[in-house]
Amino acid sequence: MNRKALWVSVAAVLVGLLLLVVYQKQFERETSGGPKIRILFAVSDIAAGEPLQAAKLGFREIPEAYLEDRHIRQSDMNRVIGVQSSGAVRANQALLWTDLSTTSNGRRELSLLVRTGMRAVTVRADGTSSFSGLIRAGDRVDVFATMSRTTGEGDRVTLPLLQNVLTLAAGRDLGGELQTAQQGAGAQPGNNGGQAGQNISMVTLSVTLEEAALLVFAQDRGRLSLVMRNPDDINVVEGLPETSMANLIQSRDQQQQRVRGTAPAQPRIENITGSGNR
Repeated sequence: MNRKALWVSVAAVLVGLLLLVVYQKQFERETSGGPKIRILFAVSDIAAGEPLQAAKLGFREIPEAYLEDRHIRQSDMNRVIGVQSSGAVRANQALLWTDLSTTSNGRRELSLLVRTGMRAVTVRADGTSSFSGLIRAGDRVDVFATMSRTTGEGDRVTLPLLQNVLTLAAGRDLGGELQTAQQGAGAQPGNNGGQAGQNISMVTLSVTLEEAALLVFAQDRGRLSLVMRNPDDINVVEGLPETSMANLIQSRDQQQQRVRGTAPAQPRIENITGSGNR
């Protein structure tokens, strides 16, 4: 009996150690941003318009949580060899899909900017959503939809649809230094072919197939709005609520209550009347 109990104890300890090791590895993966993904980077300087060569490309590993749609994975290396760079890439910088052009004259093609497994979908954007033409390829945005729950206009709500979405194109602007230089001899510096300051009617986003279906349906039912975010901000906020007219009224009432609660007290003036002693 003692030997059997000893073996049971040893087995329990071994199982416990194994579970501890598995837990530690899972914890390390979660705290470090997930499994490592290999992406391409420039081993040496790459000039604008220079065809990409394998000798000038290397790879480094980054956590999956920090992987962006613009990063080029090592598995896509054969797709970019021989493709011209649309702008200069310095040594030790990550090579991005937005750094590439697909023709000998330096023009960029939208199809090459779409990463494998992703889709490009174009949405309507008024002057507000395109920030009066200041939105650019490579910017990151959040997408909100405003629509009616029913056929009544009084039942409209605004829903947060997507967060941290990459902009592939703003109007016909796909980004890139060579394209900017070629767009119109009269373009002013910094105007990116004269689009800056003008309303861009269409914006092309990089999304998954499921997200594309959401955008197409939402655009058919209502109006989409884009909200700009810092390119280094990749955080996604969970559990964002919808906004309705009731939320606006409640927010207004709360604001009015705060104003009334912080208003300075009026001095009290006593009115003394009568024929009392002076």
